[in-house]
Amino acid sequence: MINSRPRYRHSFRMVFPFLRALLGRPASLSRTCALMMQDAPVPPRILNAHHIPSTGDFILVMNHYDRPGLGAWWIGALAVTAIAQRRTDPREIRGVMAREWWYPKGWRRRIKQPLTRWAFGQLAKTYGILTLPPVIEEYKGTGAIAVRRVLALTRGETPQLVGMAPEGRTGENLALCNPPEGAGLFLLLLSHNKIPFLPAGGFEDDENRLTVNFGAPFMLDVPNTLPRAERDREAAKQVMVQIGKLLPERMWGVYREEIERALKEKS
Repeated sequence: MINSRPRYRHSFRMVFPFLRALLGRPASLSRTCALMMQDAPVPPRILNAHHIPSTGDFILVMNHYDRPGLGAWWIGALAVTAIAQRRTDPREIRGVMAREWWYPKGWRRRIKQPLTRWAFGQLAKTYGILTLPPVIEEYKGTGAIAVRRVLALTRGETPQLVGMAPEGRTGENLALCNPPEGAGLFLLLLSHNKIPFLPAGGFEDDENRLTVNFGAPFMLDVPNTLPRAERDREAAKQVMVQIGKLLPERMWGVYREEIERALKEKS
């Protein structure tokens, strides 16, 4: 593994798209993401794009990946770009993200947190992104309306395409970590036993290339007879294992045993 990793910065070409987003004016997410990828310091790589359905419904699920010098939005932008290149269906991905960055105290709490809430709100208007309260105790019980708004997107005759990173944060040493409580139940409700999940693993390879590896779409298999808490954990585990199978072994994190077991069963 190369120790010195590149820094991802935006060039002048992104000034107009960013200004448009801050004004909340509607724009194409896939076009903006494709433009972003032109600024990648190392040519990115897409693996197994044949798994992306050219038409039809799916819910994109991928790991949360960021580090100093590389924001999490870069790996998301690469996934969105890959999907747009493959699709003949004009529907755009509707991403799900936290409505603000949370800080416990100090000037970040007073100034930076409200600024991120405003900026993310403008991004949501521009690109049709769905925002949810941060998954922390302070916001517990405040996101019911926002959750219902997201769930409504996958109902009806023509469900919208939704994309999310269930973990909500990057794990230690860039490895997988457990999603927050309730994430599994949210995914179950989102798919309502009808819409498959499209897994994607995001990472940097040994040549520092930003990479997204797609897997075959899958359905959750969680018995309704299980207690609520067990259904939550089982659904989250199934999704994270499918994502983990697409990542290098060094990133398996808390799901190492489950991923090893799944790969042995496959072979």
